[in-house]
Amino acid sequence: MKKIFFALLIAGSLTGCQEYLNVQPKGPFIPKTMQDYEELSSNPSYKSNSNAYLERLSDGIFIADANVKSGMNSASSKTYIWAAEYYKNTEADGAWNGNYNNIYNTNIILQELDGIPDGTVERKNIVKGNALCNRAYAYLNLVLLYAPYYNEATAAKDLAVPLVTTPDLETKSKRATVKEVYDFILSDLTEALPLLPEKGKNVYRNSKATAHGILARLYLNIGDYDKAAANAAEALKYNTNLFDYNTVSFQNPSRPFLGWATRELPYQHTEMLGYFTTSFGSVLTSTHISPDLLAVVNEKDLRLKFGWSPSDRQGVPVKEPYPIYINTDLNYNIAVPEMMLIVAEADARANRTSQALAQLNTLRKKRFAPADYKDLTAVDKDEALKLVINERRIELFGKGLRWFDMKRLDKDPMFAKTYTRANTYEEFKLEKGSPNFVSQIPANVMLLNPNILPNPR
Repeated sequence: MKKIFFALLIAGSLTGCQEYLNVQPKGPFIPKTMQDYEELSSNPSYKSNSNAYLERLSDGIFIADANVKSGMNSASSKTYIWAAEYYKNTEADGAWNGNYNNIYNTNIILQELDGIPDGTVERKNIVKGNALCNRAYAYLNLVLLYAPYYNEATAAKDLAVPLVTTPDLETKSKRATVKEVYDFILSDLTEALPLLPEKGKNVYRNSKATAHGILARLYLNIGDYDKAAANAAEALKYNTNLFDYNTVSFQNPSRPFLGWATRELPYQHTEMLGYFTTSFGSVLTSTHISPDLLAVVNEKDLRLKFGWSPSDRQGVPVKEPYPIYINTDLNYNIAVPEMMLIVAEADARANRTSQALAQLNTLRKKRFAPADYKDLTAVDKDEALKLVINERRIELFGKGLRWFDMKRLDKDPMFAKTYTRANTYEEFKLEKGSPNFVSQIPANVMLLNPNILPNPR
């Protein structure tokens, strides 16, 4: 397996999408046996390159002035201040490159799989389903980041990202439209679903729950809430377990920053429906909870207690007025709480208030000590919907989803607003309706391929 993984990294990092990356091909290894393809289709790269900078874009964090200043020439601070672009033309964009590398490798699998001489139809179908699901997930990450929010009236002309469907290093693709990319993702997932097993052989292999979870995210982000909820409900047929925060304890209660006594790893997590993580799990180190997020969290919420600390590693109160984040790993899984909240949002928007509240309260019972817990109530659909969105902010912190929520809610009159960082040395704002909700195409990509047009600024 190591041979296959090494070969994939050579193919992906050095030859994948040559026209998008400033690199030279080194002779990719093409797998030849059924086992090669099974290993290639479940390579950890598909699961571990989620975009950590999504956390910097989120309104849930605060970074001290000195730290922002020291990184002003880096993507680390540029994402935090919602800059017009994050990378110089000499810098690589990991989100773009990583997803297109994965797309390149899935295209190899899909192009060559039928021609291998060994392997049963069932084994080939599972590999094909994995590849289609991985390609769909990569394209969803790309379209959510680099394309405008889906608008049915303009989706057929709004520019998204290039659709690369074959492992051809010479093509210079143009940007496809938003509609074309979403249709392509839906086609891949529709084809993948009957091919995927109910449970993957290991966490690097996809399942029906993973595919339904990706579909639920997709439909949520195009505003089709009924289909989002339907797919979330399908995913929940495979797991409904919730992690109980009442089982958490600190290594040293007087020094919370030292962390939890025991911790579930993302690939073993109770709530997992599909495993995803990032190789930059330390991106939130030295960040604090933002005053905006702090204002919506109940002071008795165990997620606040075990997520942020008022004191540093030495037990000294932090200098900033907001508690500091204490966890060092990011869990980007498609998971039970996310699917429950998608169902809840669909219910709230459809005026099924009691059903929406039932989802929220079932989840929140595992986030409070029994003595501190109280059911949420709402007088109407709008109040219920606000409760759902607030719960998404709290529960899905550090899951790579808040930025996409900010982007879609910018088109919702009830939630659209101007975001402002709490920093004092300079004012950082993201205006309502700002073009900066759509990330800029990397400068070095446009230099290499003039067919790719920039996003408006």
